[in-house]
Formats: sequence, structure tokens, C-alpha cells
Amino acid sequence: MACKNAPITPLLRLIYAVLRAVVWVSVRVFYRRRLVLGREHLRFDGPAIVIANHPSTLMDVLNTALEICQEMFFLANYGLFRHPVSRWLLTRLFCIPVMRSEDVRPGEERDNSRAFEASFQHLERGGVLFIAPEGTSWMNRFVRPLKAGTARIALGAEARNGWQLGVKIVPVGLSYSAPHRFRSEVVVNAGPPVYAAEWREVWETNPSAAIEGLTQHLERQLKQLSIHAVDEAGEQALTMWEEILQNDHPLPQRAAFERSQQLAHTLLHDAEAVRQAIAYRQALERAGLCDAAFSPRRRKRRLWRWIGLVLGFPLFAVGAVFWFLPCFIPYWLNRRLNLYIGYSATVMVLAGIVVFPLYGWAAFRVARLAGLSAGEAVVVLAALAASGLFVERYWEALGLEWMIFRADAQGLPPGVTRWQP
Repeated sequence: MACKNAPITPLLRLIYAVLRAVVWVSVRVFYRRRLVLGREHLRFDGPAIVIANHPSTLMDVLNTALEICQEMFFLANYGLFRHPVSRWLLTRLFCIPVMRSEDVRPGEERDNSRAFEASFQHLERGGVLFIAPEGTSWMNRFVRPLKAGTARIALGAEARNGWQLGVKIVPVGLSYSAPHRFRSEVVVNAGPPVYAAEWREVWETNPSAAIEGLTQHLERQLKQLSIHAVDEAGEQALTMWEEILQNDHPLPQRAAFERSQQLAHTLLHDAEAVRQAIAYRQALERAGLCDAAFSPRRRKRRLWRWIGLVLGFPLFAVGAVFWFLPCFIPYWLNRRLNLYIGYSATVMVLAGIVVFPLYGWAAFRVARLAGLSAGEAVVVLAALAASGLFVERYWEALGLEWMIFRADAQGLPPGVTRWQP
């Protein structure tokens, strides 16, 4: 299959800009809080490869691409290009097909020479590539071993241009509170660029050693920029510690992120602390409870919370009715597709891009048919849209009170204690 990427014409540049604007709005609706660190490292000129860890499929691409001023080409799975229509579209929308070992069908031969050539040429034109070097998206909070493709492309492009091209690799760590959940949180943390030309001496002596060394260096960078929980047991323990600390000692997003990184660097090496955290987490899951129900801080001011719940119920009811359908349809579609859970955020965002504007237009038409002027309809819809934030907070407060009620009735199982920092 030929790999001919269209030049970035004015029309493609316009399409890219429109898609960026749509994604910008969608991402800010989907995530409750989104923090970008190291933004200065994402402002660069010349050829570059941007890499990121890969826990949330397409959302990893979108969260990174939003912060890059230049149009980026994306190395994408070969399987997406098998259909003629998708192949025609993707090759014109900044995608280069890469055949992984799992993409090879019986009778096919794995050959990425065209993908490497397309990548070399794009970098030689001063372009930017995005690569998820783990190869496959897994919804874990630890960095898996990187594939060597990034290093091979960067070093190969420099070598065939006399090491004068200036290819840089910009690592980006992505840390999600819950990659598959609507209104979760994400931290996008960019690190200093790594210049391929710095590995020239090793390459000229032993190209394989240069590729391996650069790949391992990039893996270490991604681990430092994200929250690296080491393995699944560490991830369970770390998530529990984060929940307890945020319930008892809440911090702003950046400080909470840094606290989580510190926990990963220290407590994950304590096998007993990990075991206790997992035991507490499992006990909560069996009981159908959450840690907030046992947090002294979250139990305070319950009287005022109940007063707010009672007085705010009418506004909650109106807002919940308005928001039910546009929020339910993406959720329902995601359940119906029954894909790997890591695709949940991608499916819901793409569905929301279609559903929310159509729903807003339909609501506007209903308001006009009800006799409101265009200006009055816009004001009413804006107020109803803003009510979504109140509905979200109200539902959380109601859920907390329900959990506290159940915790008081059940308590923790014998022998299980809450971890104390």
C-alpha cells in the first residue's frame, strides 16, 4: 500500500484549524480539570517528533496536539487503513500507517519501509510527527517498554541528512485520574526536547546501540513526566492513597499531581504499605463504599450540605432533565459498542461532538416555537447549559450523603483499617 501523504494545502490547514477548535471545546467539556505543564517545551520550530504515553487511545493524541501550534502528522495503526475510504481520508488528514506485529494477517509480510520513508520526508520538510511509542494503548498508569520506532526515525532522518537536520524529540507525560470517565481530570506534562544529533557518535560506532540507548532514555523521560505506578498492584495502591489524601487534605491539581509523583517514588517501594492499601481498596469494593464516607473532613458540615440539597433540588431537577438526553446518548452508545474500556473516552467525545450541537439546536428551536425571541432563547439555553455544573456538584453531594449513610450502617469489615498518611 502506498504511503503518500498530501502536502499541507490551505484547505487542509483550514480543516485542521476547524478540527482543533472543535476538539478544544470538546476536551474542556469532557474533563473537569485539565492542567498543562511545561508548555514552553511545546513551542518550537523545525522538525520534531512528539511522543507520549498511551493510556487513553485517541484522547492521548488530542490532549497533546491541542498544545502544538504546528500541524502534526500521526503514525497510526495499519489496520485503520485497510478500507479504501478510510485509507483515502486518513492519508489526507495527516496520518501515516505503521504495521505492528499484531496487524499482520496470514500471508502478509510486515514492511514499514514506506512509513519510515514518509516520516523521513516529513521531518526533512520541517514537519512534526506524533508517535505513541508504547505501540498499544493500555489504560494503566505506568509506562510500558517503548518500541524502537521513534529512535529509528529520529536517528535515521539525521543520519541521512549529515546530522544537520536538527530533529528533536519532545516527551509528553499524560496522567489521567480516570481515562474512561466523563468529567475526570488530566495532566499534560511536557519535558525538555531530546536532540537526536546528540547520539551521533554512538550511531556511527553501533547504530543498534544508539537506537536502544535513545529508546531507553525516552522511556525514562516519560516515566518522570507522568505518574508511573510501576505495575498493576502499584496502580491500585497509589490510586487508593491519592483518594484518601485528596479527601482529607485536598490540593490544587498541580500540587496533587506532584504529591502523587512523590508517592510513586517513595511508598510504592514499601510492600507492606502497598498490601494494606490494596486490602482497604478491596474491602471498600466488596462493601460498595468509597473512602470519602470515612473521611473526617468530608463528614463535616453535613447539616449545611443537607440544607443545600433540599433548597437546590428544584434547580437540580430542571438541570438534570435538560442534560439527561445529551449525556445519556454518548454513554449509551459506548455501552452498545462494547469496546475495550480504554476507548470509552474517545467514543463519548466523538459522540458528544455530534450530539451536543444537534441537541442545542433542537432546544433552541423548541424555545422559539414556545414564543421566545431569538435573544431570549439564547439566554435561557445559556442558563440551562450553566446549570450542568450545579447538577454535577449536587449529584456528588447527594452521592456522598448516601455513602455516609451506608458506611454508618455497615462499617468496615473486621481487621480492615483506613490508611493514615
